[in-house]
Amino acid sequence: MKQTISFDKLAISILLILLALVLVIIVWGESAGVRVVADVPEERGASPYQRIKITFSESVSTEMAFDLITMNPVHEAYLEWTNERTVYFVPVKPFELNKNYTLTVSAGVINASGGEIKNPRSWNFFVREPLVAYMFTDANQSGVWAIDLNGGEPKRLTSEEIKVLSFDAAQNGDFVVFTTLNENGGVDLWKVNRDGSDESLLLDCGLDRCTVPSISPDAKYIAYSREVAGPTPDIPYGSPRVWLLNLENSLNSPVYADPQVLGYNPSWSPDSQKLISFDGLADLINLFDLSTNQQFVFPSNTGGPVVWSPDSTKLMFTNIRQTEEGFRTQVRLADLTLNDTITLIGQNDEQDYGYYSLAWSSLEERAVMGFRLSEEQPAQVLWMFNPARLDGILIANEPEYTYNSPQWDAWGSTLVFQQFRLKGVHAPEIGYWQDGFDAPKFLTNGILPQWLP
Repeated sequence: MKQTISFDKLAISILLILLALVLVIIVWGESAGVRVVADVPEERGASPYQRIKITFSESVSTEMAFDLITMNPVHEAYLEWTNERTVYFVPVKPFELNKNYTLTVSAGVINASGGEIKNPRSWNFFVREPLVAYMFTDANQSGVWAIDLNGGEPKRLTSEEIKVLSFDAAQNGDFVVFTTLNENGGVDLWKVNRDGSDESLLLDCGLDRCTVPSISPDAKYIAYSREVAGPTPDIPYGSPRVWLLNLENSLNSPVYADPQVLGYNPSWSPDSQKLISFDGLADLINLFDLSTNQQFVFPSNTGGPVVWSPDSTKLMFTNIRQTEEGFRTQVRLADLTLNDTITLIGQNDEQDYGYYSLAWSSLEERAVMGFRLSEEQPAQVLWMFNPARLDGILIANEPEYTYNSPQWDAWGSTLVFQQFRLKGVHAPEIGYWQDGFDAPKFLTNGILPQWLP
Protein backbone atom coordinates (compact mmCIF):
# COMPACT_ATOMS: atom_id res chain seq x y z
CA MET A 1 0.00 0.00 0.00
CA LYS A 2 2.80 2.42 0.88
CA GLN A 3 4.49 1.63 -2.42
CA THR A 4 1.28 2.44 -4.34
CA ILE A 5 0.91 5.80 -2.60
CA SER A 6 4.55 6.53 -3.39
CA PHE A 7 3.96 5.94 -7.11
CA ASP A 8 0.85 8.15 -7.04
CA LYS A 9 2.77 10.95 -5.41
CA LEU A 10 5.56 10.55 -7.95
CA ALA A 11 3.11 10.74 -10.85
CA ILE A 12 1.45 13.84 -9.40
CA SER A 13 4.84 15.45 -8.86
CA ILE A 14 5.84 14.80 -12.46
CA LEU A 15 2.57 16.28 -13.71
CA LEU A 16 3.05 19.37 -11.57
CA ILE A 17 6.59 19.79 -12.86
CA LEU A 18 5.43 19.43 -16.48
CA LEU A 19 2.62 21.92 -15.86
CA ALA A 20 5.09 24.35 -14.38
CA LEU A 21 7.36 23.94 -17.41
CA VAL A 22 4.44 24.57 -19.76
CA LEU A 23 3.53 27.72 -17.85
CA VAL A 24 7.14 28.89 -17.97
CA ILE A 25 7.26 28.28 -21.73
CA ILE A 26 3.98 30.15 -22.25
CA VAL A 27 5.12 33.09 -20.15
CA TRP A 28 8.51 33.11 -21.87
CA GLY A 29 6.87 32.89 -25.28
CA GLU A 30 4.57 35.80 -24.54
CA SER A 31 7.44 37.87 -23.23
CA ALA A 32 9.65 36.95 -26.20
CA GLY A 33 6.92 37.86 -28.66
CA VAL A 34 6.68 36.63 -32.24
CA ARG A 35 9.97 35.08 -33.30
CA VAL A 36 11.35 35.37 -36.82
CA VAL A 37 14.16 33.67 -38.71
CA ALA A 38 15.49 34.28 -42.23
CA ASP A 39 17.33 31.83 -44.47
CA VAL A 40 20.21 34.07 -45.53
CA PRO A 41 23.56 32.70 -46.80
CA GLU A 42 25.61 35.11 -44.71
CA GLU A 43 29.00 33.42 -45.07
CA ARG A 44 29.09 31.70 -48.46
CA GLY A 45 27.56 34.52 -50.49
CA ALA A 46 24.13 34.84 -52.07
CA SER A 47 22.89 34.43 -55.60
CA PRO A 48 22.09 37.73 -57.34
CA TYR A 49 18.58 36.27 -57.66
CA GLN A 50 18.47 35.00 -54.07
CA ARG A 51 14.94 34.33 -52.79
CA ILE A 52 15.16 34.93 -49.03
CA LYS A 53 12.81 32.81 -46.92
CA ILE A 54 11.43 34.52 -43.79
CA THR A 55 9.56 32.40 -41.23
CA PHE A 56 7.48 33.64 -38.28
CA SER A 57 6.62 31.62 -35.17
CA GLU A 58 2.91 32.34 -35.58
CA SER A 59 0.47 33.59 -38.20
CA VAL A 60 1.00 37.20 -39.22
CA SER A 61 -0.81 39.85 -41.23
CA THR A 62 0.65 40.29 -44.71
CA GLU A 63 -0.09 44.04 -44.59
CA MET A 64 1.56 44.52 -41.20
CA ALA A 65 4.57 42.41 -42.20
CA PHE A 66 5.04 44.47 -45.36
CA ASP A 67 5.73 47.56 -43.25
CA LEU A 68 8.28 45.79 -41.04
CA ILE A 69 10.45 44.06 -43.68
CA THR A 70 13.14 46.27 -45.22
CA MET A 71 16.35 45.92 -47.21
CA ASN A 72 19.34 48.24 -46.93
CA PRO A 73 20.38 49.53 -49.38
CA VAL A 74 16.88 49.73 -50.83
CA HIS A 75 16.34 47.09 -53.52
CA GLU A 76 13.33 46.57 -55.77
CA ALA A 77 11.56 43.38 -54.71
CA TYR A 78 8.20 41.87 -53.77
CA LEU A 79 6.95 39.59 -50.99
CA GLU A 80 5.69 36.16 -52.03
CA TRP A 81 3.62 34.46 -49.31
CA THR A 82 3.38 30.65 -49.21
CA ASN A 83 1.30 30.57 -46.00
CA GLU A 84 0.49 32.84 -43.03
CA ARG A 85 3.87 32.16 -41.44
CA THR A 86 6.22 32.02 -44.41
CA VAL A 87 7.14 34.70 -46.93
CA TYR A 88 9.89 35.07 -49.54
CA PHE A 89 11.69 38.33 -50.26
CA VAL A 90 12.06 38.10 -54.05
CA PRO A 91 14.29 40.58 -55.92
CA VAL A 92 12.86 42.03 -59.13
CA LYS A 93 16.34 42.94 -60.32
CA PRO A 94 19.52 41.10 -59.36
CA PHE A 95 21.38 42.09 -56.22
CA GLU A 96 24.61 43.89 -57.13
CA LEU A 97 28.15 42.61 -56.87
CA ASN A 98 30.58 44.25 -54.43
CA LYS A 99 27.79 45.54 -52.23
CA ASN A 100 26.76 44.46 -48.73
CA TYR A 101 23.06 44.08 -47.98
CA THR A 102 21.14 43.99 -44.70
CA LEU A 103 17.68 42.46 -44.39
CA THR A 104 15.81 43.76 -41.33
CA VAL A 105 12.53 42.75 -39.73
CA SER A 106 11.67 45.63 -37.41
CA ALA A 107 9.94 45.41 -34.05
CA GLY A 108 6.19 46.00 -34.05
CA VAL A 109 2.72 44.49 -33.96
CA ILE A 110 2.42 41.94 -36.73
CA ASN A 111 -1.06 40.41 -36.48
CA ALA A 112 -4.62 41.32 -35.51
CA SER A 113 -4.30 39.46 -32.20
CA GLY A 114 -1.67 41.88 -31.01
CA GLY A 115 1.25 39.53 -31.63
CA GLU A 116 4.40 41.57 -31.53
CA ILE A 117 7.99 41.29 -32.64
CA LYS A 118 9.70 42.59 -29.52
CA ASN A 119 13.22 43.02 -30.90
CA PRO A 120 14.32 43.79 -34.47
CA ARG A 121 16.30 41.13 -36.33
CA SER A 122 18.88 41.76 -39.06
CA TRP A 123 20.89 39.55 -41.41
CA ASN A 124 23.82 40.61 -43.56
CA PHE A 125 24.84 39.09 -46.89
CA PHE A 126 26.84 39.76 -50.04
CA VAL A 127 26.57 38.49 -53.62
CA ARG A 128 28.96 35.69 -54.58
CA GLU A 129 31.18 35.90 -57.65
CA PRO A 130 29.50 34.37 -60.70
CA LEU A 131 30.85 31.27 -62.41
CA VAL A 132 30.68 30.23 -66.05
CA ALA A 133 29.45 26.67 -66.62
CA TYR A 134 30.47 24.94 -69.85
CA MET A 135 31.01 21.56 -71.45
CA PHE A 136 34.43 20.11 -72.05
CA THR A 137 34.53 17.25 -74.51
CA ASP A 138 37.27 15.05 -75.92
CA ALA A 139 37.59 11.47 -77.12
CA ASN A 140 37.26 10.08 -73.60
CA GLN A 141 34.90 12.38 -71.74
CA SER A 142 32.09 14.90 -71.93
CA GLY A 143 31.30 16.75 -68.73
CA VAL A 144 30.10 20.02 -67.24
CA TRP A 145 32.75 22.25 -65.70
CA ALA A 146 32.72 25.67 -64.03
CA ILE A 147 35.26 28.50 -63.90
CA ASP A 148 35.33 32.06 -62.59
CA LEU A 149 36.58 35.15 -64.44
CA ASN A 150 39.41 35.77 -62.01
CA GLY A 151 41.88 33.16 -63.19
CA GLY A 152 40.75 30.36 -60.89
CA GLU A 153 41.19 26.69 -61.75
CA PRO A 154 38.26 25.02 -63.58
CA LYS A 155 36.21 22.63 -61.45
CA ARG A 156 34.44 19.58 -62.80
CA LEU A 157 30.79 19.45 -61.71
CA THR A 158 29.66 16.13 -63.20
CA SER A 159 31.16 12.70 -62.55
CA GLU A 160 33.92 11.56 -64.88
CA GLU A 161 32.09 8.33 -65.75
CA ILE A 162 29.00 10.23 -66.97
CA LYS A 163 29.02 11.50 -70.55
CA VAL A 164 26.93 14.66 -70.75
CA LEU A 165 24.95 15.38 -73.91
CA SER A 166 23.44 18.76 -73.04
CA PHE A 167 22.85 20.92 -69.98
CA ASP A 168 21.25 24.06 -68.59
CA ALA A 169 22.27 26.22 -65.63
CA ALA A 170 19.69 27.59 -63.20
CA GLN A 171 19.38 31.37 -63.24
CA ASN A 172 19.87 31.46 -59.47
CA GLY A 173 23.17 29.65 -59.96
CA ASP A 174 22.42 26.93 -57.43
CA PHE A 175 22.33 23.89 -59.73
CA VAL A 176 22.73 22.46 -63.21
CA VAL A 177 20.44 20.04 -65.06
CA PHE A 178 22.08 17.81 -67.67
CA THR A 179 21.24 14.87 -69.93
CA THR A 180 23.01 11.56 -70.38
CA LEU A 181 22.38 8.17 -71.96
CA ASN A 182 20.86 5.44 -69.80
CA GLU A 183 21.31 1.67 -69.99
CA ASN A 184 18.17 1.33 -72.16
CA GLY A 185 19.49 3.62 -74.87
CA GLY A 186 17.22 6.46 -73.79
CA VAL A 187 18.29 9.82 -72.40
CA ASP A 188 17.63 10.84 -68.77
CA LEU A 189 17.65 14.15 -66.90
CA TRP A 190 20.12 14.57 -64.03
CA LYS A 191 20.82 17.35 -61.54
CA VAL A 192 23.98 18.50 -59.75
CA ASN A 193 24.69 21.42 -57.40
CA ARG A 194 26.98 24.33 -58.34
CA ASP A 195 29.80 22.86 -56.24
CA GLY A 196 29.51 19.41 -57.82
CA SER A 197 27.68 17.87 -54.85
CA ASP A 198 24.45 15.86 -54.74
CA GLU A 199 24.58 14.54 -58.31
CA SER A 200 21.34 12.60 -58.78
CA LEU A 201 18.89 11.24 -61.33
CA LEU A 202 16.08 13.74 -61.81
CA LEU A 203 13.89 11.99 -64.40
CA ASP A 204 14.16 8.41 -65.63
CA CYS A 205 12.99 8.55 -69.24
CA GLY A 206 13.32 4.82 -69.92
CA LEU A 207 13.54 4.21 -73.66
CA ASP A 208 12.55 7.79 -74.50
CA ARG A 209 15.01 10.57 -75.29
CA CYS A 210 14.66 13.57 -72.96
CA THR A 211 16.99 16.28 -74.24
CA VAL A 212 17.87 20.02 -74.22
CA PRO A 213 16.54 20.88 -70.73
CA SER A 214 15.60 24.48 -69.95
CA ILE A 215 15.16 25.61 -66.33
CA SER A 216 12.56 28.32 -65.69
CA PRO A 217 14.09 31.49 -64.19
CA ASP A 218 12.16 30.92 -60.95
CA ALA A 219 13.64 27.37 -60.79
CA LYS A 220 10.21 25.77 -60.45
CA TYR A 221 10.04 23.96 -63.81
CA ILE A 222 12.21 22.18 -66.32
CA ALA A 223 11.03 22.22 -69.92
CA TYR A 224 12.62 19.66 -72.23
CA SER A 225 12.16 17.94 -75.59
CA ARG A 226 10.95 14.35 -75.47
CA GLU A 227 11.14 11.84 -78.31
CA VAL A 228 9.05 8.77 -77.53
CA ALA A 229 10.58 5.40 -78.40
CA GLY A 230 8.81 3.26 -80.98
CA PRO A 231 6.95 0.11 -79.86
CA THR A 232 9.77 -2.00 -81.31
CA PRO A 233 13.47 -1.24 -81.88
CA ASP A 234 12.88 -1.24 -85.66
CA ILE A 235 10.47 1.69 -85.47
CA PRO A 236 12.16 5.10 -85.22
CA TYR A 237 11.65 7.56 -82.40
CA GLY A 238 8.71 9.93 -82.58
CA SER A 239 9.05 13.62 -83.36
CA PRO A 240 10.17 15.84 -80.47
CA ARG A 241 7.51 17.39 -78.26
CA VAL A 242 7.94 19.75 -75.34
CA TRP A 243 7.29 18.40 -71.85
CA LEU A 244 7.25 20.12 -68.49
CA LEU A 245 8.63 18.74 -65.21
CA ASN A 246 7.45 20.47 -62.03
CA LEU A 247 10.33 20.47 -59.55
CA GLU A 248 8.02 21.18 -56.60
CA ASN A 249 5.64 18.23 -57.00
CA SER A 250 7.39 16.08 -59.69
CA LEU A 251 4.42 16.29 -62.07
CA ASN A 252 5.59 15.56 -65.61
CA SER A 253 3.42 16.06 -68.69
CA PRO A 254 3.35 17.40 -72.26
CA VAL A 255 2.93 21.15 -72.60
CA TYR A 256 0.43 20.82 -75.44
CA ALA A 257 -2.57 18.51 -75.33
CA ASP A 258 -2.55 18.37 -79.14
CA PRO A 259 0.04 15.72 -80.15
CA GLN A 260 0.40 17.45 -83.53
CA VAL A 261 2.20 20.38 -81.90
CA LEU A 262 5.88 19.55 -82.18
CA GLY A 263 8.67 21.34 -80.36
CA TYR A 264 12.40 21.38 -79.77
CA ASN A 265 14.89 23.49 -77.83
CA PRO A 266 12.48 25.10 -75.32
CA SER A 267 13.33 28.39 -73.62
CA TRP A 268 11.68 30.70 -71.08
CA SER A 269 10.69 34.33 -70.75
CA PRO A 270 12.28 36.22 -67.82
CA ASP A 271 9.01 36.12 -65.84
CA SER A 272 8.84 32.29 -66.09
CA GLN A 273 5.32 32.50 -67.53
CA LYS A 274 5.95 32.00 -71.25
CA LEU A 275 7.54 28.99 -72.89
CA ILE A 276 9.03 29.03 -76.39
CA SER A 277 9.83 26.04 -78.62
CA PHE A 278 10.63 25.49 -82.29
CA ASP A 279 8.67 23.29 -84.68
CA GLY A 280 11.08 22.48 -87.50
CA LEU A 281 8.50 20.69 -89.63
CA ALA A 282 6.03 23.57 -89.65
CA ASP A 283 8.73 26.29 -89.49
CA LEU A 284 7.01 27.86 -86.50
CA ILE A 285 7.96 29.21 -83.11
CA ASN A 286 5.35 28.10 -80.58
CA LEU A 287 4.70 30.24 -77.53
CA PHE A 288 2.66 28.91 -74.60
CA ASP A 289 1.57 31.25 -71.80
CA LEU A 290 1.35 29.25 -68.56
CA SER A 291 -0.64 31.98 -66.80
CA THR A 292 -3.43 32.14 -69.40
CA ASN A 293 -3.04 28.82 -71.31
CA GLN A 294 -2.92 30.86 -74.52
CA GLN A 295 -0.88 29.72 -77.50
CA PHE A 296 0.79 31.97 -80.08
CA VAL A 297 2.77 31.10 -83.21
CA PHE A 298 5.41 33.04 -85.12
CA PRO A 299 6.73 31.99 -88.54
CA SER A 300 10.45 31.23 -88.41
CA ASN A 301 12.60 28.85 -90.40
CA THR A 302 16.05 29.24 -88.85
CA GLY A 303 15.67 27.34 -85.57
CA GLY A 304 17.78 30.08 -84.03
CA PRO A 305 17.59 31.48 -80.51
CA VAL A 306 14.54 33.41 -79.33
CA VAL A 307 15.36 36.16 -76.83
CA TRP A 308 13.16 38.28 -74.57
CA SER A 309 13.08 41.86 -73.37
CA PRO A 310 13.63 42.14 -69.60
CA ASP A 311 9.92 42.79 -68.98
CA SER A 312 8.85 39.68 -70.97
CA THR A 313 6.64 41.67 -73.36
CA LYS A 314 8.82 41.52 -76.50
CA LEU A 315 10.77 38.77 -78.23
CA MET A 316 13.36 38.78 -81.00
CA PHE A 317 14.06 35.95 -83.42
CA THR A 318 15.41 35.37 -86.92
CA ASN A 319 13.73 34.31 -90.14
CA ILE A 320 14.96 33.80 -93.71
CA ARG A 321 12.90 35.40 -96.48
CA GLN A 322 13.07 34.81 -100.23
CA THR A 323 13.51 38.08 -102.18
CA GLU A 324 14.15 38.91 -105.82
CA GLU A 325 17.84 39.27 -104.95
CA GLY A 326 18.01 35.94 -103.10
CA PHE A 327 17.65 34.78 -99.52
CA ARG A 328 17.78 37.42 -96.79
CA THR A 329 17.98 36.76 -93.07
CA GLN A 330 15.95 39.15 -90.95
CA VAL A 331 15.57 39.89 -87.26
CA ARG A 332 11.93 40.03 -86.24
CA LEU A 333 10.51 41.74 -83.14
CA ALA A 334 7.17 40.65 -81.68
CA ASP A 335 5.41 42.92 -79.18
CA LEU A 336 2.86 40.92 -77.18
CA THR A 337 1.26 44.05 -75.73
CA LEU A 338 0.47 45.34 -79.23
CA ASN A 339 -0.10 41.92 -80.81
CA ASP A 340 2.23 43.01 -83.60
CA THR A 341 5.40 41.69 -85.23
CA ILE A 342 7.78 43.81 -87.31
CA THR A 343 11.06 43.34 -89.15
CA LEU A 344 13.54 45.06 -86.86
CA ILE A 345 16.70 44.45 -88.89
CA GLY A 346 17.22 43.39 -92.51
CA GLN A 347 14.15 44.78 -94.26
CA ASN A 348 16.13 46.31 -97.14
CA ASP A 349 19.50 44.54 -96.96
CA GLU A 350 21.36 44.37 -100.27
CA GLN A 351 23.15 41.20 -99.15
CA ASP A 352 22.50 38.42 -96.67
CA TYR A 353 24.29 39.09 -93.40
CA GLY A 354 23.28 35.76 -91.87
CA TYR A 355 21.90 37.19 -88.62
CA TYR A 356 21.68 34.42 -86.06
CA SER A 357 23.10 34.56 -82.53
CA LEU A 358 20.93 36.78 -80.34
CA ALA A 359 21.02 37.67 -76.65
CA TRP A 360 19.03 40.37 -74.81
CA SER A 361 20.47 41.46 -71.49
CA SER A 362 18.69 42.43 -68.27
CA LEU A 363 19.05 46.01 -69.53
CA GLU A 364 16.32 47.04 -71.97
CA GLU A 365 18.76 49.01 -74.10
CA ARG A 366 21.44 46.33 -74.45
CA ALA A 367 21.35 43.31 -76.76
CA VAL A 368 23.87 41.48 -78.91
CA MET A 369 23.65 39.86 -82.33
CA GLY A 370 25.94 37.75 -84.49
CA PHE A 371 26.24 38.34 -88.25
CA ARG A 372 28.62 38.18 -91.23
CA LEU A 373 30.31 41.39 -92.32
CA SER A 374 30.03 40.26 -95.94
CA GLU A 375 28.80 37.29 -97.92
CA GLU A 376 32.41 36.44 -98.78
CA GLN A 377 33.36 36.13 -95.11
CA PRO A 378 31.87 33.12 -93.31
CA ALA A 379 32.97 34.33 -89.88
CA GLN A 380 30.35 35.78 -87.55
CA VAL A 381 31.12 38.87 -85.48
CA LEU A 382 29.22 40.07 -82.40
CA TRP A 383 27.51 43.47 -82.41
CA MET A 384 26.15 45.05 -79.22
CA PHE A 385 23.20 47.31 -79.97
CA ASN A 386 20.21 49.16 -78.58
CA PRO A 387 17.02 47.47 -79.91
CA ALA A 388 15.10 50.74 -79.71
CA ARG A 389 17.60 52.89 -81.62
CA LEU A 390 19.55 50.23 -83.56
CA ASP A 391 22.88 51.88 -82.83
CA GLY A 392 25.79 49.94 -81.41
CA ILE A 393 29.39 48.76 -81.59
CA LEU A 394 31.29 45.65 -82.64
CA ILE A 395 32.61 43.92 -79.53
CA ALA A 396 34.02 40.67 -80.96
CA ASN A 397 35.47 40.80 -84.47
CA GLU A 398 39.01 39.44 -84.31
CA PRO A 399 39.86 38.45 -87.92
CA GLU A 400 40.96 34.89 -87.11
CA TYR A 401 37.84 34.01 -85.13
CA THR A 402 34.13 33.34 -85.54
CA TYR A 403 31.72 33.78 -82.63
CA ASN A 404 28.35 32.43 -81.50
CA SER A 405 26.21 31.44 -78.47
CA PRO A 406 26.47 34.75 -76.55
CA GLN A 407 25.15 34.84 -72.97
CA TRP A 408 24.79 37.96 -70.78
CA ASP A 409 25.49 37.91 -67.07
CA ALA A 410 22.82 38.90 -64.52
CA TRP A 411 23.70 42.59 -64.72
CA GLY A 412 24.08 42.99 -68.49
CA SER A 413 27.72 44.06 -68.18
CA THR A 414 29.66 40.93 -69.17
CA LEU A 415 29.15 38.61 -72.12
CA VAL A 416 30.49 35.07 -72.55
CA PHE A 417 30.42 33.32 -75.91
CA GLN A 418 31.76 30.51 -78.04
CA GLN A 419 34.71 31.31 -80.27
CA PHE A 420 36.46 29.20 -82.91
CA ARG A 421 39.74 29.79 -84.71
CA LEU A 422 39.19 29.73 -88.46
CA LYS A 423 42.58 28.35 -89.51
CA GLY A 424 44.44 25.32 -88.27
CA VAL A 425 43.33 22.64 -85.84
CA HIS A 426 42.36 24.19 -82.52
CA ALA A 427 40.16 23.26 -79.60
CA PRO A 428 36.93 25.27 -79.31
CA GLU A 429 37.30 28.21 -76.95
CA ILE A 430 35.16 30.29 -74.63
CA GLY A 431 35.76 34.02 -74.65
CA TYR A 432 34.27 36.94 -72.78
CA TRP A 433 33.82 40.68 -73.09
CA GLN A 434 32.83 43.29 -70.54
CA ASP A 435 32.46 47.04 -70.31
CA GLY A 436 35.81 48.71 -70.86
CA PHE A 437 37.30 45.96 -73.05
CA ASP A 438 38.75 46.88 -76.44
CA ALA A 439 38.68 43.23 -77.52
CA PRO A 440 37.38 39.93 -76.15
CA LYS A 441 39.53 37.81 -73.85
CA PHE A 442 40.13 34.08 -73.75
CA LEU A 443 38.60 32.29 -70.74
CA THR A 444 39.07 28.55 -71.27
CA ASN A 445 38.71 25.72 -73.75
CA GLY A 446 35.18 24.34 -73.97
CA ILE A 447 31.76 24.73 -75.56
CA LEU A 448 28.28 26.02 -74.76
CA PRO A 449 29.05 28.55 -72.00
CA GLN A 450 26.31 29.56 -69.57
CA TRP A 451 26.33 31.74 -66.48
CA LEU A 452 26.15 30.12 -63.06
CA PRO A 453 25.70 33.23 -60.88
